[in-house]
Amino acid sequence: MSKKILIANRGEIVIRIAKTCRKLDIVPCGIYSDADKNSLHIKHCKHTMNIGGTLPSESYLRIDRIIDAAKKLECGLIHPGYGFLSENPKFSEICKKEGLIFVGPSRKVMRITGDKVMARRIASKVSPVVEGYEVSNESNAFDIIESMGYPVILKAAEGGGGRGLRIVRSSQQLTDAFLSSKNESMISFGSGRVYVEKYLENPRHIEVQILADAYKSNIIHLGERECTIQRRHQKLIEETPSPALTSEMRKRITEKAIAIMTEIEYENAGTVEFLFKDGKFYFMEVNARIQVEHPITEAVTGVDIVGQQLSIALGMGLPLKQHDIKSKGHAIECRINAEHPISFIPFPGTIKKFTPPEEDGVRIDHALYAGYTIPAFYDSLIAKLICVANNRHESIAKMKRSLSSFRISGIPSTIPFHISALSDRRFVDGIYNTSFIDEMNLLSSKEGEIAAAILSVLPKKVEFIESTETVDQDVWMRSRFDTNMPHPYDTYKWIKWK
Repeated sequence: MSKKILIANRGEIVIRIAKTCRKLDIVPCGIYSDADKNSLHIKHCKHTMNIGGTLPSESYLRIDRIIDAAKKLECGLIHPGYGFLSENPKFSEICKKEGLIFVGPSRKVMRITGDKVMARRIASKVSPVVEGYEVSNESNAFDIIESMGYPVILKAAEGGGGRGLRIVRSSQQLTDAFLSSKNESMISFGSGRVYVEKYLENPRHIEVQILADAYKSNIIHLGERECTIQRRHQKLIEETPSPALTSEMRKRITEKAIAIMTEIEYENAGTVEFLFKDGKFYFMEVNARIQVEHPITEAVTGVDIVGQQLSIALGMGLPLKQHDIKSKGHAIECRINAEHPISFIPFPGTIKKFTPPEEDGVRIDHALYAGYTIPAFYDSLIAKLICVANNRHESIAKMKRSLSSFRISGIPSTIPFHISALSDRRFVDGIYNTSFIDEMNLLSSKEGEIAAAILSVLPKKVEFIESTETVDQDVWMRSRFDTNMPHPYDTYKWIKWK
């Protein structure tokens, strides 16, 4: 078998996987679309192939072109990364038929994890689940919801990533929500199956990282990750360990995760996601792939998750046992998106300057450089900033320093948002939930433009003139989430750009 691997993805995850491959003497190969001809991930692969198109449906979702590239580049393995085809059971099966090793679960496993109804049914044998049912039509949905009671949430039965999710608080909202959920599910996943479950108001979102070697019945966990701070069901900040859990709670949730994966007969790396409220955990779903936020787990455990994926896929097994896992310190990840930090509207464009922070315990996964033009066809995630320190307090302080010295000019980014969020006393005290962003103190559009400019557009610092009081902090250091704190701009008459 060839010791060459095709990383069937784009951007920073390709670079991250390629680094581990080179350490293991596996030759990383890549693909790119017409829109990614100048992507940095190409330079991190020994061999690459253009698979055409600009839209995902024309390139990174084309199984035939990816398989063709693997054969022409003489690769024996395929790593799907995350997103795109990473949880597609058909892709896994075709790889197997073509004699390629798919670095991830089998088709059988992914058919279970990709079907939320089936996954819930299996998980319910060993874990609490939120009450929920598949619904065939609006009338069926109405009858079931009336018996469950509002609020409820509609979900795509065969999808994820926040697509197809609709919260319904009354019968008047049901018709539009049901049709919208069903249509988005069909467009995004090729399936109009929808299920409804009781909606938990303002829970916490906690997931457990699993490594599993099904052949040797060795399943271990690498601890949990707190993923509660989200917007439109998209994660923005993650940390580990979760500040919400006691040692007893941590033991309980990790044991539940292993029990669920054992029932599924899971293999390779995966994540079990839970909702947590009032001291109780409820199974939500399984992500049958490596997660965007995996670096914070690597930071506290010292385990190379991609390396373990490759070891399992190559038949060398999982060398780690549970007693080998010793977590140390606290890690936080901020997902930096090419978006306006107030409206979160995506802003593709050309990066003029790129200066990442440099400090011990700081990791940046990215595919950026000055002069790079961010395409408009893909996800707006452009970098992941990971900070690890001895404890949570030190980790927050290090992250704020790193964010403040991180310069990406030419486009707006969510860096100012992250600084503000980490300055909020709810985050500092670890008592936040999924309503965190919804409760932010909104700024006007004019103030938003100023705020966005401070760290994203202007190349130099801002000088504040005629302040009514002495202020020695960037305005974003004053949280716009705490409603009882002064408004960030209350103390300024105007600003002057340098």
